[in-house]
Amino acid sequence: MNGKSSVRTDKGADSSFLIKPPAIGLWLFICVISVLYEKAGIGFFAGFVFLLALSSYLWARASLKNVIFELKIDRLGMFPGQSFSIKRVIRNQKALPMLWAEIREPCNADDCAAPKADVIVGTEVFADSEKGSEMIYERLYTISFIKWRQSVGFTDEWEAKRRGIIEIDSSLVRSGDGFGLGAEGRRFTFPRPCRIVVYPALAWVTAADILNDMWDTRSETDGYLKDRTVIKSVRDYLPGDAARDLNMRLLARGQSLKTNVFETVTPDSVLFVLDAGSFRNSSSDVFERALSVLASLIEQLIKHGIHTALMAPESKWFPETCTTPSLLERDKLFMFELLAGASQDDAAFTGKTVCFAGDPGRVYIVCSDTERMTASTGIFHGFEHRVICLAADEAGSGGEIRTRRLFDFERAV
Repeated sequence: MNGKSSVRTDKGADSSFLIKPPAIGLWLFICVISVLYEKAGIGFFAGFVFLLALSSYLWARASLKNVIFELKIDRLGMFPGQSFSIKRVIRNQKALPMLWAEIREPCNADDCAAPKADVIVGTEVFADSEKGSEMIYERLYTISFIKWRQSVGFTDEWEAKRRGIIEIDSSLVRSGDGFGLGAEGRRFTFPRPCRIVVYPALAWVTAADILNDMWDTRSETDGYLKDRTVIKSVRDYLPGDAARDLNMRLLARGQSLKTNVFETVTPDSVLFVLDAGSFRNSSSDVFERALSVLASLIEQLIKHGIHTALMAPESKWFPETCTTPSLLERDKLFMFELLAGASQDDAAFTGKTVCFAGDPGRVYIVCSDTERMTASTGIFHGFEHRVICLAADEAGSGGEIRTRRLFDFERAV
């Protein structure tokens, strides 16, 4: 993912008061008065300071002219423990060199991913008399010298630490004169924010119970419905083939055993509903473990050829979303991205997104327990008998809803 800054806003300066326009004017006034009253020593000193302040001021004002900043992330998403890199490039397109440059990006001390190098700095800022002071964290990178019409880039190695999403929508670039008196800051805003997504950690699970819930998945159909009225082709008999799939006509003609290959018409599917709001009063460890099991079940079912979909409530990063049952890798990663952005404070379900093009198949509601569910089974009108609640906690009997323990799908390593 590339973030090229084409929009520049939040322009600001951070310079010494000695080179502010009023101070420069004052030094010029002292220099002129000293010359008129023949005070050579004072006039020489004031003139020197005036030229130094003026040059620093002009250099700082011109330091970020015709400068472009770019940010590139080599991976769109990853799992905890994986590494990735972020490349930052400063393009100096003017004839004046940049003697130094700083790149500052806001961050949190507990972000889901962080640079391997120690580039995070904290600044204590006084908020008000009631709240007192607070720490503001930034990622700080420095570059010593950039020549005229030169591009300088560097790669920063990062590591994904835990599930979550980081969005970098802008970077503050500072530069100025060589004496450090004058500095200019400009925030480069990316038209499309660069998003770092850390998926839930995958766990060892078994999807056998879910497969057994679905009709015709104990056979070799692997989650697909065979249309036995349409024979697509035949193949040689293999040990384990069902006797009803043998081609009796070819066998009657004295030919070798052949097995019919039928047309696949309707893939079986599973819909997972993440009721994140039901975990509001649960510990964060239980919620993270539940997301890990859910992501692992999605992974396993897709490997078994089961079209899988996910419905997630509105969160900070996404609106209320229901994906289309799919086996595609990009759709699986999008479901993982929805889980990465989930929070225990997410809103309750409204049911506005339930607009299936077809039968969603078996529905599994993943919640803390059935007594705190925010996803009403009424939004699945027409196939309530296929709704199963996967509860993380022991509380709640489920009433008329079939209930299973979510963590029973886990297996020891």
